[in-house]
Amino acid sequence: MIAPTAAKIRQKNLDKLLMKLDTVVAHREMYIKEKQQRISEFKKLFNTNVTDNDRYSMYRHLYEEYQKFNSDSAMVYAKRCEEIAIRTNQKKLVIQAKIDKIMVLIFKGVYVDAHNELKELGPIESIPDDLQSKYAIAAMEYNMRVQDQKADRILGDAKSYNDFQWNKYQHYLCPKSWFYNYYESLMTDHDLEDKLLKGIDEVPHSIQAAMIEIALAKTYKSQNRTEDYYYYLTLSAINDVRRANLDAQSLVSLLETPIVRENPERAFAYAMVCSRNAMAYKDIGRSLEIVRAQTIITKTFNDILERRANYMFTGLILLGISLIIIILELVLTFKKKKFQKKLLLKLKDVNKKLNQTISSEKEVRTQLKEKNEELQNELKYRNSNFINVYLLVSKYIADEKKYKKDIYNLLIAGKANNAKRALKSSTLNDEYLHSFYKQFDVAFLALHPDFIERFNKLLCPEKRITPPSPDSLTIELRIYALVSLGITNSIKIADFLHYSPQTIYNYRLKIRHSSHIAEKDFPDAIANMYYQ
Repeated sequence: MIAPTAAKIRQKNLDKLLMKLDTVVAHREMYIKEKQQRISEFKKLFNTNVTDNDRYSMYRHLYEEYQKFNSDSAMVYAKRCEEIAIRTNQKKLVIQAKIDKIMVLIFKGVYVDAHNELKELGPIESIPDDLQSKYAIAAMEYNMRVQDQKADRILGDAKSYNDFQWNKYQHYLCPKSWFYNYYESLMTDHDLEDKLLKGIDEVPHSIQAAMIEIALAKTYKSQNRTEDYYYYLTLSAINDVRRANLDAQSLVSLLETPIVRENPERAFAYAMVCSRNAMAYKDIGRSLEIVRAQTIITKTFNDILERRANYMFTGLILLGISLIIIILELVLTFKKKKFQKKLLLKLKDVNKKLNQTISSEKEVRTQLKEKNEELQNELKYRNSNFINVYLLVSKYIADEKKYKKDIYNLLIAGKANNAKRALKSSTLNDEYLHSFYKQFDVAFLALHPDFIERFNKLLCPEKRITPPSPDSLTIELRIYALVSLGITNSIKIADFLHYSPQTIYNYRLKIRHSSHIAEKDFPDAIANMYYQ
């Protein structure tokens, strides 16, 4: 008698917690705005007359704020920390900044770059003692996430691999720290329930608590304690959303559970949040998991629709039978006429509600399909840009190797004059610049296909610019494309496009003279082209 009662209590608590998560998810934008406001308030404290050490501390704080909120900003402040550390010749801080950059790459799912950066740092033994724990965490995080991405992994092999990684790096972590228990729980089958629960009590309502709750949920899942697994997974998701953690795993994991899949409205809301998180954080790794989860949700939703259609068909049959009985009753007795009329009206109302329910479900299904297609197109577009950029870089590296080899052969053969002429030649550089401009034009026009039309509206009709081809830009258009992206300094534009600053200034002056609006308003019109 006691066991069923306890199960009902746990289920009731879980239902309340899921409703709480629904409310938190509905207020997601508010939590993000609050996070942005806190960061903006901190940035106002910046003073240009601070020392490098003070500036490093400020950048480091901003890196930590952005680490799980905005990957691009986190990378910017990690690089700024590295620049200050290099300038002040503080080798430990340089290494710490490199590890910070690696963590951002791992969170974004750019595993190839993260692997190369880890390899460049060298073995953990070469890292200063007080930074070895950070290195160990980065290495374990990388290995866990790469292992999760392997679709053809075998469970036994994955377990052996994680055990090996834990045995390799555990000695560099402080045994009394929360992250020691966190990684031990995720990478091994050790039962750390008591330690994890104690860690949550010490830091409730935080991203750290959300991480520990994920580890605790994994422990309960391995013990087949399904209700507890759902409970702590939901708690972790609530903490993640409230703390504006866009690199959150808990909500994605919840999408794959029956308690969410079988509730179409809830599954749709959670899937949209996961999609927005992945796009805002530019998380390549999580995007693939979200697509898989949405595929499962779509299948479950289709099954629900099919079952409801069967119920409706059965209901319609029963409705028909009821109508026949009503007609017979009307023929048999006039006394029951009023009662039969009320019953008929009630059945018609039920039929109307059934049709409304079907229409509503079809609309939700259409929305899910559209969002899924948008996400697929976004992934294809990102993959295309990723491949194009790296093909360009790869070609540059190959050509540079060949170029160096040719120069070397000329020098070995005693043809120094030929080598000098080759070095003075700008043909190769022109080829690289042409490829670079082409890639930039295609990528920019893919993001802003109406840029040329918008730009020409600011010019006098006779001064409007026609590009040589639909997917290319002229020099003037390319310069103002950068201005519309926020790069307004002519020197920076010159560095980016490999022109002289005077050339950039001349082109900008020429365009301003061609505008039909006041010259002083022209820069603002370009800068606000996509922000009005």
